[in-house]
Amino acid sequence: MGLRFYFGGSGAGKSRQLHENILSMAKREPEKNFLILVPDQFTMQTQVDLVKASDCGGIMNIDVLSFGRLAHRIFEETGYDSKPVLDDTGKSLVLRRVASDLKEKMPV
Repeated sequence: MGLRFYFGGSGAGKSRQLHENILSMAKREPEKNFLILVPDQFTMQTQVDLVKASDCGGIMNIDVLSFGRLAHRIFEETGYDSKPVLDDTGKSLVLRRVASDLKEKMPV
């Protein structure tokens, strides 16, 4: 398993090169699963771009995930999905409680 980084300025062809490389690897090794991590707002567009670039019109062994979806997948596969996860409101309440408890030690 490898990790590959693509660096370059805007318009340098990073995404195109990534798509070409991942599609060729996925075609050569159909038994393997490939993951592409992108920000939330780019998951659908990246999937569309990969399908358009694919010569077979599909991406069966390539998953495009955001970091949040990757976390959910890991929780599901490891059995932690049954445990409750705090939402933003819950996190704010916990931080407020901790800050309140440490008020004397925090000068600001």
